[in-house]
Amino acid sequence: MRALLTGLGAWGSLWYEKLLLRDDIVLAGAVDLNRNTWKAEASVRFFADAEQAMELVKPDFVLNATPPKMHRLINDLAFDRDIPVLCEKPIAENHEDVLHIASRALKGQKMMIAENYRYAPQARAFKAALGREPVGVIQEIHILFKRRHHIGNYHMSMKHPLLLDVGIHHLDMLRYFAGSEAKRVTAGFHTPPGSWYRGYSNAELLITMQDGLKVTYVGSLDAEANETGWYGQWTFTGENGELCLAPDDREDNAGSDAVLDSFIDYVRNGKMPETHISDNIKTQSIANAALQSFHERKEITLDAD
Repeated sequence: MRALLTGLGAWGSLWYEKLLLRDDIVLAGAVDLNRNTWKAEASVRFFADAEQAMELVKPDFVLNATPPKMHRLINDLAFDRDIPVLCEKPIAENHEDVLHIASRALKGQKMMIAENYRYAPQARAFKAALGREPVGVIQEIHILFKRRHHIGNYHMSMKHPLLLDVGIHHLDMLRYFAGSEAKRVTAGFHTPPGSWYRGYSNAELLITMQDGLKVTYVGSLDAEANETGWYGQWTFTGENGELCLAPDDREDNAGSDAVLDSFIDYVRNGKMPETHISDNIKTQSIANAALQSFHERKEITLDAD
């Protein structure tokens, strides 16, 4: 399959290397406005214009690794040409753009969101083990995420860099582990003195799932000590005890091969991937409810569907 990669920033560069290693994918083209990010491989055509690239490369799919504020533009260009899209999370930074992208995709466009955390081997193994552990019915989940993450890219100007860059992964893992959807959300955000972020780099969420499961989430991109891994530390409290998870995240972009495997199976054979746009919109809805809760200073109830 011929791939066109859009975006050669931090995440796009990881995808670039991953695509080159795949035997079932030909990286036919890559797009980035900044020519300094272009690579040396003679087998890959580089472009500064995504529309031109799609017309000339005629890819079998587009991997959208641009900043979230660009997702709508790139996805629309692909949808206009009936090209399947594998899009980095979040669906978009702006909720109006999220709804626009989802509306177009759900009318027949093939689209999957690259939530690689839930596809990481340790997350898969833990999900399988949850039902075998003697802690009984899970009643509470506590998630702690702390990193000193100083990266000089678009995150610096995002209004919610924690929630929409890393936290969206944790919310997706929550839905995967819990096997249920969120019902109510209360959220607070802040930026501590001395933070290098302009937007909200810290978050506290209280989530009640539809089955009554209580979830707390505390996250920070400004941690000075006692950092967690990127997947965070999870404590599952059941009727008979506790179960803890703190995945090792030393492998860069863990789960990305499984994401690609699932997406290719979807494009070739029509098998619906776990993080199809129709599912991932539910993860994004938790994030949107958290933002609404923060702005309106009240608990938000999500639609049952």
